[in-house]
Amino acid sequence: MSSNLSVASNLMLDDEDHRPQCHYLPGDFVTQVYSHMGDVRVMDRFLTKQQIIEHRQYLVCIRCGRPCAGTCGA
Repeated sequence: MSSNLSVASNLMLDDEDHRPQCHYLPGDFVTQVYSHMGDVRVMDRFLTKQQIIEHRQYLVCIRCGRPCAGTCGA
């Protein structure tokens, strides 16, 4: 019996070749797991550009008090 079903692992390898595991996490979650990467002074060293965008989307705005990603006119 054959099918088109395939199985893929969702595990990451933990060795020197696959060390930057943080690049596989969304930007809003990676700073919760690795809190030292959430510092804006070092964020660009650790996170990809897409992760930084995702992180900033969920920051709470000081002006309107919700995660507006800068759309409130601030």
